[in-house]
Amino acid sequence: MPTLATSDRTGLFFTDEGTGSPTVFAHSWALNSDQWHYIVAGLLDVGLRCVTYDRRGHGRSDRHGRGWDMDLLADDLAQLVEHLDLTDLTFVGHSMGCGEIVRYVTRHGTHRVARAVLLAPIMPLLVKTPDNPDGIDPAYLQASVDLLKRDVPQWCADNAAPYFGVHPNVSPGMTEWTTRQIVDTPVKTLVDTMIMGAQTDLRDELPGFDVPTIVIHGDADASAPIDITGRKTAALLPDARLIELPDVGHGLYVTHAAQIAEELRNFSR
Repeated sequence: MPTLATSDRTGLFFTDEGTGSPTVFAHSWALNSDQWHYIVAGLLDVGLRCVTYDRRGHGRSDRHGRGWDMDLLADDLAQLVEHLDLTDLTFVGHSMGCGEIVRYVTRHGTHRVARAVLLAPIMPLLVKTPDNPDGIDPAYLQASVDLLKRDVPQWCADNAAPYFGVHPNVSPGMTEWTTRQIVDTPVKTLVDTMIMGAQTDLRDELPGFDVPTIVIHGDADASAPIDITGRKTAALLPDARLIELPDVGHGLYVTHAAQIAEELRNFSR
């Protein structure tokens, strides 16, 4: 099982499959790199190299309980990119993973990065503040945190219905697979990263994300409502195209894996 030891000796699990132009995937809050199975399957046979990894504290990577911030996660990503000596790469992120990609560019530059695809980002700032009045009410965030602390499976059950959109084309087993990834993540990790992700403000960084970017977002996303996330993110980016998917939820990496893979194939040529 390939792992990378970071500068603080945290082991990060990663996969590196295929040849050709590299695509690096940063996964969602609470999930792990397995979330990318269905998109990666659509890319390997067309000559793309796919690199996935489990964020520290998630999946098969080492546990982490010493504080969280986006700098830490972006630096982990940078160490993976440097370890594999990747250049001319495409970044793909989902949800909180999009923030790691943006912070990577802020801290480490664009010399290795050719393009990015951001799926259902929670950027530029998810939570409501005095200068972000249409964000999510902090009381709602706190209620989610409180439920996670008490009963993670119940949190998953409460959020399962809207996750895959208005007309989900997924089996009960797919919902169970997603739930299992969340339940298997340590509770403290879930709580700390939910708060960190919602409170990370990337409004000043997005205009400096100077690489061609596609933002793909469902207009029925209950986890990251498109009006306060995807549309704002695309407007702030200097070179972005927004693809809005009608009636699609946060789990578009499954429900629309084939379409996303096709966009990636075309974008990477």
